[in-house]
Amino acid sequence: MPNLKEQMAKLVEEFDAAQTIEEARAIKSRMDEVQDLIKTAGEKKDLLAGLESKEDVSVNQNEQPKTLGEYAAKNLDLSAMRMGQSKSAGTGFGFKTYTDPQTSQQMLQTSQTVTDVASMRELAIRDLFGAETISGNAIKYFVLGAKEDNSAPSPKTVSEGAAKPQFHIVESSATATLQKIAGWFYETDELLEDNAFLKSAIDNRGLFELDAAIENYLMTTLLATSGLGSATYAHGGTCSADDIFKAIMTVKSASNLNADAIVINPADYQRLRLLKDGTGGTVGQYYGGGYFYGPYGNGQTAQQPGLWGLNTVITSSISSGTVLVGAFKQGASVITKAGEGARIEVVTGDHDDAIYNRVTVVVEERLALATRIPSAFVKITEAAS
Repeated sequence: MPNLKEQMAKLVEEFDAAQTIEEARAIKSRMDEVQDLIKTAGEKKDLLAGLESKEDVSVNQNEQPKTLGEYAAKNLDLSAMRMGQSKSAGTGFGFKTYTDPQTSQQMLQTSQTVTDVASMRELAIRDLFGAETISGNAIKYFVLGAKEDNSAPSPKTVSEGAAKPQFHIVESSATATLQKIAGWFYETDELLEDNAFLKSAIDNRGLFELDAAIENYLMTTLLATSGLGSATYAHGGTCSADDIFKAIMTVKSASNLNADAIVINPADYQRLRLLKDGTGGTVGQYYGGGYFYGPYGNGQTAQQPGLWGLNTVITSSISSGTVLVGAFKQGASVITKAGEGARIEVVTGDHDDAIYNRVTVVVEERLALATRIPSAFVKITEAAS
C-alpha cells in the first residue's frame, strides 16, 4: 500500500489530468484529507521525538521505583511539571492513573514493577490474620457452631439393633463487605522540585496514617464480632499472666485450635514486663529479665519478650484493660479485592490548589475482615463492679 506522500503525488497527477470541474473538486477533497493525515503524522512524530529526548520520561530498568511514594513522585513530575497540565499520578495494584476527563483524556500507564511499600513495613495486627481475595465487593461465608446432641453425647457406640443417636451441627452465615479506608492531606507544590522529600512524605506520613487506621479498623471489627470467647479478671485489678494463660487454654478447648498471638495495650504489657519476684529482699528479680541481663542474670535481655511464648503485639489499637488472645491465622481473614492494594494519588490543579501553591495526596485501600471461627478468640476484660 502506498504511503501518504505517494498517495499525494498520485492525486496531484490526477488533479492535473482532470477533465471536469466536478472531477477536480472530488480529487481536491481527497487531497485535503491526505494532507490532514500527513500533518497529523508529522505532529505525532515531533511529539514522540521530543519525549524520547527526555532522559527521565521512562524509568530505566536499573532505576525502578522501590516504593509507591517514589513512583507517584516520578509520575507527578512527568505529568504535571513537564506537560504543564493539571493531572493526577495514581499508583496501586489494579488501578490505572487517570486524568480528569474535563481537562484531558490522556492515560498514564501504571508500572507493574512497583513494590507496595506496605509489604516492606510492619503491619503488626494485619499480619496476624490469614489473607484472602475476592472478585466482587462482598463475600458470604459460613460459621460452624457447636454440636447439639439430641440425647447422650454423639456419635457413640451403638449396640446391634439399637437406634443411632441424633446430633446436629449448628451453622450460621455472615457477610463481609469491603470497606474503604481513606484520607488525604495537602503538601506545597514546592515539593515538586524535591522528589525525595515528596516520596518521604507519602511513604512515611501518608501510608503510616493509612496503616494505623487499618489496624484500628481490624481490631475494632474483631472485638465487636459476636461469638468470641470472653474472660474477666477481678474488678479493680489488672489482667495477669495467669488470666492470659487461661485464655490460651480456652481457645484450645473451644475451637481445638492453638492460639498463635496476643494483642495487648502498652500500659498492660508494661505492668507484666516490670513484675518481680521476691528474690533478693525487697528488690526482687524481673520475671522477664532486667535491663542488663535476662532472668536471673542468664542470657540476653529481650526488650519486648512475648507472653507465654506467643507472638505478642503491643499496640494502642486495643484499649487498656482489654487483652485479646486468639488463633488469628486460622480464625479470621483479611479480605481484599483481587488485583488491588494500597492506592496513592497525587493530584495537582484541584479546586484552589494553584492559589495556595499546593498538591493533594490521597491514600486509600479497600478491605474487610471475615471472622470464620469466633471461638478461636478470647477477649479478656475487667469484671463488672
